[in-house]
Amino acid sequence: MKKLSPGQIEQIQMATEQILERVGVQVWHEPILNKARRAGAAVDETSGTVRFPAPLLRELLSSVPRQYSVCGVNGKKLLIGGGEQSCLAIVTDPWIVDYATQLPRRPVLEDVRRHSIIAQELEPVVMVSRMDYPVADVPGPASSLRALEIHLLHHAKHNYVLPATLESYREWLEILGNLEQSTGLAQNLLMTVGIPVLSPLRLTEMNAQIMWDACSRGQPIVSTICPMAGTTGPYTMAGTLLIGNAENMFLAALTQVLRPGNPYLYAMGPSRMDMGTGGNLYYTLDKVLWKIAAAQLGHSYGMPVAAECGGTMTYRYDQQSGAEGMLFMLAACESKADLLSGIGSCFNAVGMSAEMMVIQTAWLEAAKYLGRGIDLETLDQSLESIRRVGPGGHFMTDDLTMARLRAGEFFDSDIFDLTGVYGPHPSLLERAHQKVEEMISRQPTPVPDRVKEVLRRYFRDRYKKLAAG
Repeated sequence: MKKLSPGQIEQIQMATEQILERVGVQVWHEPILNKARRAGAAVDETSGTVRFPAPLLRELLSSVPRQYSVCGVNGKKLLIGGGEQSCLAIVTDPWIVDYATQLPRRPVLEDVRRHSIIAQELEPVVMVSRMDYPVADVPGPASSLRALEIHLLHHAKHNYVLPATLESYREWLEILGNLEQSTGLAQNLLMTVGIPVLSPLRLTEMNAQIMWDACSRGQPIVSTICPMAGTTGPYTMAGTLLIGNAENMFLAALTQVLRPGNPYLYAMGPSRMDMGTGGNLYYTLDKVLWKIAAAQLGHSYGMPVAAECGGTMTYRYDQQSGAEGMLFMLAACESKADLLSGIGSCFNAVGMSAEMMVIQTAWLEAAKYLGRGIDLETLDQSLESIRRVGPGGHFMTDDLTMARLRAGEFFDSDIFDLTGVYGPHPSLLERAHQKVEEMISRQPTPVPDRVKEVLRRYFRDRYKKLAAG
């Protein structure tokens, strides 16, 4: 897959500087405007537009850390930007692809429990994200709260939080404040905060306030930037990439205005509008090229980078799903992004399933295998083996075969379908479902008992307040 050349990266960087110096980004938050002005930015009082002169922009971006540490409630530290790829899994979406019917339906509480357990069980997953979305089987205002409780009781990994409201963000702060007291782990280690830019080039008051507060606490910021070609981005591949990079660089620079050295994770989720129907196409093949290019751009600034990994347009477990998912996963791996985000996502980014979480993890292993290529370290041994066996012989019991049987050189997966060799065999989907059920049966979760008690007490108090009105 063709990547951006060094010259093309420089072109985009220069165009990004022009946008942020001449066009700017609208920010609806007076304290941030005041702080940006004091830092040397040009601030238009009437429109709230902030413009960064190119020298100031470069200076601010240079203070973004190349790497930083986070952890979960189990205290296990993780280095982001240290050169090792890890994964983020989601646990709920507006649609869940049901295994029995293989049709989309609304999420229920049991989905949140099962998916949180699977995210905990999947070794490549180090962060977990739950969409701030109610569950269909719990009515009323407690629905989303109940889903959050179940989610937190069933995983001990780092929380990747995408707050939909200020209330939701403050709820997380209360929870983490209680956990900080019981575990001794600082809040800024336990939570990464997603900050959206409202494309094109606007930061709303709510998101600005969350960013202001999160930076004051030293919480890592991840950009939630999703320009759509044809509506909120230019109707070109290059233009949508450019506006996504400009919004990223603005957000990165603003974090450094608010708190120099604050961790920032570069991320971008471009898509395109179907100009005939008005539907947003999120996981088309355009994404493969955008994904690689975006990761190149983030790394060119010396920042840690996140890239979406799997993903499909369809909810079906079919040929299209496999082709799209594997291409996206291969692109994500080859992009060298530090965090591969969205394990489990499908159905144009509004659906997921437990089986897809397992399938995409298998695709990840396949992509990593392909990225390694062929190692010639054993070439001399292989030559000697050929000499030893000679014409008409076989290698089944050769010394090299015996020595390499368990070396892991060849690709293997416990869920890929091997029907072509062994006859009747469970399909990839059936094997994934078997693995899901095995994971769910391995209880209890590794959430420490003291953490469970803190969480249960917190949610018990919240339910009482809700009931009291």
